[in-house]
This record gives sequence, C-alpha cells and structure tokens, in this order.
Amino acid sequence: MKKPIQFIIFTLLFFVVVYCNQNKSEQISNPEKELQVKKADSLFETGKIYSDDSSNQNKALELFQQSFVFYKQTGNKSKMAKILQYIAYAYDYEGDYVSVKQYHKEALRINTEIDDKRMAAISANNLGIAYTITGKLDSAHYYYKLGLELTEITKDTAEFIELNQNEGICYEYGGDFQKAIESTIKALKYSEEINYINSIVGLNLHIAQYYNSINNTERAFDYCKNASKYIDKVKNSDTKASFYNTIGELYFTNLKLDDARKNYIKTLEISENVGYKRGMAAAYINLAKIALCEKNFIEAEKNADLSIHLETEINDVSGVISSLITLSEIKYKQKNYDDALFQLTKAENLCNEYKLFENLPDIYYQYFQINKIIGKNKSALKYCEQYYLLKDSLTDIELKEKIADIEIKYQTEKKQHKIKLLNEENNTKKQKLKVRNLLIISLLLMLILIMGIAYFFKQKAKHKLNKMEFEIQKYILRIKDLNLQQTNGNEINLKEFSKKHQLTERETDVLVLIGEGKSNSEIADKIFVSENTVKFHIKNIYLKLDVKNRVEARNKIAG
Repeated sequence: MKKPIQFIIFTLLFFVVVYCNQNKSEQISNPEKELQVKKADSLFETGKIYSDDSSNQNKALELFQQSFVFYKQTGNKSKMAKILQYIAYAYDYEGDYVSVKQYHKEALRINTEIDDKRMAAISANNLGIAYTITGKLDSAHYYYKLGLELTEITKDTAEFIELNQNEGICYEYGGDFQKAIESTIKALKYSEEINYINSIVGLNLHIAQYYNSINNTERAFDYCKNASKYIDKVKNSDTKASFYNTIGELYFTNLKLDDARKNYIKTLEISENVGYKRGMAAAYINLAKIALCEKNFIEAEKNADLSIHLETEINDVSGVISSLITLSEIKYKQKNYDDALFQLTKAENLCNEYKLFENLPDIYYQYFQINKIIGKNKSALKYCEQYYLLKDSLTDIELKEKIADIEIKYQTEKKQHKIKLLNEENNTKKQKLKVRNLLIISLLLMLILIMGIAYFFKQKAKHKLNKMEFEIQKYILRIKDLNLQQTNGNEINLKEFSKKHQLTERETDVLVLIGEGKSNSEIADKIFVSENTVKFHIKNIYLKLDVKNRVEARNKIAG
C-alpha cells in the first residue's frame, strides 16, 4: 500500500508544478524577450541623452523609434505608450505640432486600451496643451474635459489642478476671460487645500493677468497681494522672478512705467543670480517695451537684442519671433523702415521653417502698414490680402481638424469596444482552463484522501504522513514569505522620491506632462508677457522641479 500512495503523491506534485508553470508562463520572459527589453531600454536611455542637446533631436527620435519597435515586439504596451510620449516631446522641441498630436493620440489610445487611467489623463492633458498652442481650442477643451473625467476616477488632485489651470489658459486664448478665471479658481482652491505653495503663487498670478486683461485692475492687484503672502515661502528663484515680472506687467498695462521698470529690474536681478535665461529674456523684452514707450530707442534696441540673444540660446523659436516683431516695431517708430522690414523677414522665415503659422498674420499686417507708409501700395495690397487669406486658411484648417478629431474619436471608441469583447472572451477561456485544472487536482486530492484513511490505521505510516504534511506546510510558508519579501522589495517609494525633490506625490506626475509637453512660443510669452500667458504657465511648471529647461524636467520625470 505504501507504493501506491507514493505514486499518487508524486503524480499530484507533477500536476501542481504543471499548473503553476502555466500561470507563470505569462510573466516569465524567455531569453530572447529579455534581450529585446534590454535593447529597448538601452536605446531609450541613449535617446534621452541625445534629446538633452537641442541639435540632436533627430538622433533622439531615431533611437526612440528603434526602442518602440523592440517594446512592440515584446508586447509591453505600457512602455510603448511612454516611448510615444517621448517621441511627441522631441517633436514638440522642434515645433512640429502635427507630429506632437499624432503621437500623443496614439499614446492615449494605448493607455486607454490597457486601462491605465492615470497615464491616459496625462496623454489627454498633453493633447489639450498641443491644441491650445496651435489655436484649436474646441479640440483642446475636449481633451481637457476627458482628462478631468479620468482624474475624477483616479482622485489625482495634482493632475486635477493642472487640467483646470490649462483649461483656463485655453479659455483665455478664446477671449473668454470669465471662464478662464473660473477654471483657474478651481485649481487654486485645490492647491490651497494641499498647501501646494508654488502652484498657489502661480495660479494667483494667472488670475491677476486675466483680470488685468478685462481692465479690472483692482481685482488683479488683489490676487497679486494673495500671491505675495506666499512668495517668501517659495525657495525657487524662478517663481520669485515670475512674481515680480507679473506685477511689472500690471503696472505697464496701467502705464505706470516707473513701477513697471522696478519690478522688471527685480525680475532680471533674480534671474541673473540663478542663470535663468528665460526670465532674463522676458525681463529684457519688457524693459525694451518701456524704453519704446519713452522713445528711448537706443535702450529699447539694446534690450530687444539681448532678449533675442537669450531666446536663441535656449532655442525658444517662438520667443525669438516675438522679440523680432518687437524690434521691428522699434525700428518702425524710428522710421527706419528697411531695418524694420529686415527684422520682419527674419521672423517670417522662422515661422515658415518651424511651422509656427499663428504668428504670420501679425507679421503680414506689419508688412502691410510699413509698405503703405513708404508708398509701396502694390506690396501693401499683397500683404493685406495674405493677412486675410491666412486668417481664413487657419480657420478652414481648424474646421477640417475638428472633423478629423470626431472621426478619430469614433474609431477609437469602436476599437475599444472590440478590445473589451476580446478581453471578455479571453477571460472566459482562462476561467474554463482554471476550472478544469482545479477539477483534476480535486479528484487527485480525493483519491489521496481515500487512500490516506486506510493508511492512517497503521501507526508508522500515520507518523510519516504527519511529518510530510508538516514539511510541506513549512515549505509553503517559506515560499509565501519569500514572495512577500520580493514584492515589498520591488515597490517604489514614491513618497521618498517626492520628499527628495520637495514635491507632492502627484506633482511629479503633473510635471511630466507640462515640462515635456510645452516648448511653443505662445506659452513661453505668457510667462512674462500678457499676450502669451501659456508660455508663462510652462515656466511655472519648470519652477516646481527647480530646473532650467524642459529637457531636465523630462529627465527628472522619466527617472
């Protein structure tokens, strides 16, 4: 009787091992798959190194694309979505917003497919920013609202703050300052609840700018005072520079030039102390505008040239274009029309090279004004026509893009439904397989139980069986303990990461979107210049990690 029992035990162990291997087969990678993952990781990390250099974005894109192919072969959709975001960020660095939208949409599709709501919200936010930058405000609102719906599920407070802030900027782009204020106040309320100091300062400044745009100076200064209550608690010098720059803009709008100059100089001093070139550039161009108002053309030209030099150093093409337009106005006021046209031509070439067409209408209108004054009526008429044609063209493109977005949304929902059905079918098959295996094991256990009852009548056999059972239980406990240790060892302590960088848990995630997603001039200008609030928003996001450029912010988030 001893041999049959041993045979049954060995048979049972055999089936248990087979069953466990079946469950682990989906998790354990074969050597080839592990090699592909290592290659993909290596290419991705190398790509990030190249992306640190603005002149090597093409090489970075090439490495990211190769990495994506390997991740796709391994079926790692989470990393595929991450790579797509980095590809979008690289295109954003080059100002190719058609590609930026394309890759963020694909990342959103994959994150939705794998039901990663947090990353899907990030992708939606990235798309909202891209559409805001390119002036496609209806599409931007769609993706911001999608992101907000997802954060309602994930309870991501930091992401909720960012999405409301971005939607406020989008409303500002559309000229609806009241809704812009309402959205930003929602973000401010949650920032105050979690005592998010940098965000509280930035959001108060945003609201101040919105009130200033609708000529409510009193309310604008009220929110500046709110920001001033927290400014001493802000350790980041860039945030302090932004604070003084915004106050300077308020004074400048109200033609209090001396007060404006004092705050711009304060902005410049703080920025120079920490080497913050974006802040220095904004301060110089604002000082140039003050000098222009005072007809101090030498000082105005000097500051405008310094701004152009700094914007070029940080590869902010949009900032260069805005500064060139200001310099052209300075030349124009001095009746130096040839130099004014020369500066406009440089700005126009940059717009065409980097596909920043939203700046062209202003350039063409200035062309029209200058040519009309110097008596070149034929050229003036040509640029006047180009001005109106371009405005109509941009409107037509926006309409076509809206239609395309609707089609994409329909196709995405259709694919998601198919994927859901396939997942349900696969789950059903897995459940049937598990039931079959459990039935086999149950039958074997029943057989062992029957044989064991007879065996228990023999004292020696009973002793051996009890001992075996004790050893098996001890072994199982050891395995559970080992698994628990491995699981705990693999967890990432996000709280320690946030503490190290003086960030909240959600703040780090938010900065991934913002820091890596924005390089457009419109956003940078809005950091320090009232007509470009979006740029101002991006700068505030950089301040949270105490970085000097968006590439450093991306690397911190990726880490």
